[in-house]
Amino acid sequence: MKISNIDVIQLTCPLEEEAFDATARWRDFNLVLVKVTTSNGLVGLADIAPLLGREMAIFETVIEKKLEPLVVGENPYDLERIWKRMIGKGSSAYTLGNRGIIVSAASAIDVALWDIASKSLGTPLYNLLGGTFRDKVMVYPSFMGQVSVDMLDEVKRQGFKAIKFKVGFNAGKDLEEVKKVRDALDEFKIMLDGNQGYDLCEAIEFAEKARELEIEWFEEPINVFNIKDLRILASKTSVPIALGENYYSLDEFSEVITNGIASIIQPDTNHAGGVTQIKKIASIAECYDVKLAPHLHSIIGFVAGLHMLTSLPNGYVAEYPMYGKKWAFRDRMIENCVKVEEGYARLICKQGIGVEYDESMLEPYTVKE
Repeated sequence: MKISNIDVIQLTCPLEEEAFDATARWRDFNLVLVKVTTSNGLVGLADIAPLLGREMAIFETVIEKKLEPLVVGENPYDLERIWKRMIGKGSSAYTLGNRGIIVSAASAIDVALWDIASKSLGTPLYNLLGGTFRDKVMVYPSFMGQVSVDMLDEVKRQGFKAIKFKVGFNAGKDLEEVKKVRDALDEFKIMLDGNQGYDLCEAIEFAEKARELEIEWFEEPINVFNIKDLRILASKTSVPIALGENYYSLDEFSEVITNGIASIIQPDTNHAGGVTQIKKIASIAECYDVKLAPHLHSIIGFVAGLHMLTSLPNGYVAEYPMYGKKWAFRDRMIENCVKVEEGYARLICKQGIGVEYDESMLEPYTVKE
């Protein structure tokens, strides 16, 4: 069995309402669907998302012009060697480097190859990652924008037990919003996502005042590349700091884990190197008793994340993005492989990652050339 070709499909799904955080706003959910096909007809799927604006064509070009020629003809089981081949080293990585778009594109191919490997063995992906450590994973609705009373009521109605929403706008107003949510969701785990919206002084002051509201974690409160300030912040607050969605390499994760900065580590399936690299990140984190709560905003990436959380010992919770009260497009894509009820997700697929789709479902969202 050899890799024969890679296809890329650009999709744009309009959102029912505008999504936003402290640093961006968007009206569409843009993604690149990646399909890797083998010589014996197996197909592995992955996606890259969310893409703000129309970056899809850039990813398509990187995959088709740069990465596809490197992997076609390779054995899809050779995951470590293929990863190294895609990213390169020294002069072979000089042009595109080993951060950013090249890693995201390679991550998608990596996820698709794990899908192929597990399909070829007729077993779910988690069985290749260590089997079942837990049979269900807590999921938390992660809201993109303002959280209304109706949304909070819906969260309770569906049986969820945790929630994440945006801060990082104005520390005083944000704190009032946190108090409102805590009053409405008394027993819930509450996570806060700053999207790097605060400076160090604002973050310290906000964390100190939010501490009494029993915050589960404070995510990306400040510039995630300012390690000096992150160290100071971690030393000044007892609220756990969560980091990782904007890191691309093992050394970035290792630095915030081994220096005691991150209590929660959040590698993104798209950014952090796919399954091959996230397994290593999780192992580093496990050595330091750091919990794994991956950033899961892509659709197939969400399900791949559930496989990792099902099998990895330090797996904690899964992000379940919400655009408005729910996200129907994602839910249709995963309905045959994931069952979400009473605040937990359970994988029900029989092989591979488990995501399947009808071409007719994607047709209205496919970007025409």
